[in-house]
Amino acid sequence: MDSKTFKFVPALAESWNNPDNVTWRFFLRQGVKFHNGNNFSSEDVKFTIEYMKNYSYYKEELEPISEMIILDNYTIDIKTDKPYPCLLYKLGTLFIISKNYMNEIDDTNETWPIGTGAYKLLEYLPGDHITFERFDDYWKGQPEVKKVTFIKTNDTVELKNALIRREIDIVPLSIDDVEEIKNTEGLDVKSVQTPAVIYLSFDFRVNDSFGFNGLKNPVSDLRVRKAMYHAIDIETIIEKYLNGSATPISQFITFYTLGYNPNISRLPYDLKIANQLMEEAGYEDGFTIELDIPDSSKWLDIANEIANQLMEINISVILNPKPLFEYYSKLYYRNTSLYVTGWNPLDAESTIKLLLHTPDLQESIGIWNYGNYSNPEIDRLCDILSYTMELDKRIEYTQEIFSIAASDVAWIPLFSNKAFFGTFDDIIWKPRPSLFIWVEEISFRTQ
Repeated sequence: MDSKTFKFVPALAESWNNPDNVTWRFFLRQGVKFHNGNNFSSEDVKFTIEYMKNYSYYKEELEPISEMIILDNYTIDIKTDKPYPCLLYKLGTLFIISKNYMNEIDDTNETWPIGTGAYKLLEYLPGDHITFERFDDYWKGQPEVKKVTFIKTNDTVELKNALIRREIDIVPLSIDDVEEIKNTEGLDVKSVQTPAVIYLSFDFRVNDSFGFNGLKNPVSDLRVRKAMYHAIDIETIIEKYLNGSATPISQFITFYTLGYNPNISRLPYDLKIANQLMEEAGYEDGFTIELDIPDSSKWLDIANEIANQLMEINISVILNPKPLFEYYSKLYYRNTSLYVTGWNPLDAESTIKLLLHTPDLQESIGIWNYGNYSNPEIDRLCDILSYTMELDKRIEYTQEIFSIAASDVAWIPLFSNKAFFGTFDDIIWKPRPSLFIWVEEISFRTQ
């Protein structure tokens, strides 16, 4: 998967098709070499998948694969025990291993990693830095950068200062540092819209809710959720607390992700409609509710603004900041009435299964549906989606699911962040939405 467009593009596989609903046929690129000079072939693909199926992280993802048949050196069939349309997404997270090399290091105990990419590992000091040098036999051709070092540090101020001192070429920037770098001679700021989404969601249980023991849960009422949506002025939040460096969103995914529904719009900021809905629901005098948030100054500022805005419709919000582990533990055990969190979608189907499907933890669905949202039609369409191979149909089902969830106000979508990088102004480079830095895409202006 291309982390620039979030679409599948040819790389080690030049093309692929489905001879039937349980077969994926991959036509591999010829002339590709591993960093040690070994040739890449179908044997390496088969070996990699078999090898990774033994690891717990990949075991469930690759379990539907029932058989792999090598048709020739550069053609392989991967068969599944049932239609598995998400296989491309799962395979897209794998790094192909050289079968011959792995057999060699079994005897020598050598563990130096190799791949087929534009750069090969030169030096690694855990917790400090990692250095790569250009692989001159890279199948795409030689990139301009010959050697690159990635430095590990959590000190964003030191990173910024190192850029100003010309000690580092590219650094991620906090929003607060953008203007300083823009105004520093010889430096430049590059930005990109990320696919990550930030949203507010609810406990949907009517009578057995966490925060309203013995009472009807007010946010289980669609009219109340709509009222809260109409009462949140997202533009003000973005301008006051994010320096305008975010984009309002309307759904759980952004336009990067296949299945995004362009027909879904945000509910407008409108206090008159919001108060009318609260009155219709019988909550014109409002209620008090606790909002769970991560314990950080950024979240406190945004949550305080949300609380102030909801006071306009008589909803009194008590902020409950928690350290990340406690915060997510609270959400995981469904001990929440209202919460703000984020999601970085890779594909639409996993988003639906994890965030919108009725929770069933034994089946690993609805795991991050912390508020127990449930709609039988979404569950039905999600089940159909899991075995539908036709792309047009998949998009249709996905867009319908997001439309239903938006009508239910299964969440209040807030914003999607932009990311910023400081660079030397002679560097030609465009950040990817994934925020992965592909060094082969970096070049320099000539004087």
